[in-house]
Amino acid sequence: MNSNEKFLVYDDDVPEQAEAAWDKLADWYSARKRGSYEFKMQLPAILNLLGNLRGKSLIDIGCGPGAYSVDFAKRGANVLGVDISRKMLDKARNNAKMKNIPLTLQKADAHSLPYKDDSFDVAILIFMILNSKTIEEAARVLKHGGLLLVSDTHPTLEAKGHWESEKTSAPRIIEDYFSQTKRKWQIRHSPGRIITLKYYTHTIEQCFNMISEAGFEILRIVEPKPGRDVKKSDPVHYDRCSRIPYFIIYLAQKHM
Repeated sequence: MNSNEKFLVYDDDVPEQAEAAWDKLADWYSARKRGSYEFKMQLPAILNLLGNLRGKSLIDIGCGPGAYSVDFAKRGANVLGVDISRKMLDKARNNAKMKNIPLTLQKADAHSLPYKDDSFDVAILIFMILNSKTIEEAARVLKHGGLLLVSDTHPTLEAKGHWESEKTSAPRIIEDYFSQTKRKWQIRHSPGRIITLKYYTHTIEQCFNMISEAGFEILRIVEPKPGRDVKKSDPVHYDRCSRIPYFIIYLAQKHM
């Protein structure tokens, strides 16, 4: 392994690079999901927003290791999970098999979904790289009146800034909320190996407008807070997430 293989840089907005990156990150990301504060905070809020899923056709776009897909299927949805990474889909397949949950999984690019118009009742995008094309594709494959749920890292957390210190109750200093420069996420996914992902972030206004302009009415916006389970398992993130929004969820309906 040469030094170039230890420190790789990928642009998550370029499908070919995103596929290569997430194939390499599949083991790390799948393990990271298990019992994470993010999953414990988001899943109850997402399920509460979606309501009764029994019998509904649901497409989980960018399903990753299938952590959320499995829970949607548990609640009676007919779930199709799609991801650009084949290794992520392998993780999702194993996850579903271990829990004896039926999932249909397919490799696909969120910018160009291989499905007919008006095919699904519900479309999910959780921690996807958001841009107008992915939202428009979700709108295209949704039935009229169908629900779109978009969940992302909160823009105030993504904004250029820093935590004042590592101490509990330390404030987060936001230096530039409106900066449109690409962010860099450095991930040490295995000993001695670091992948850097480059990606654009958006303000709340930009996300709202992007969803609205794709033909949706936004019904709810939720900024979930941690529960007691997070306080017990991850007190540091419990403290921070109780004061600073880490995630934001948009629920929208495609115009009839």
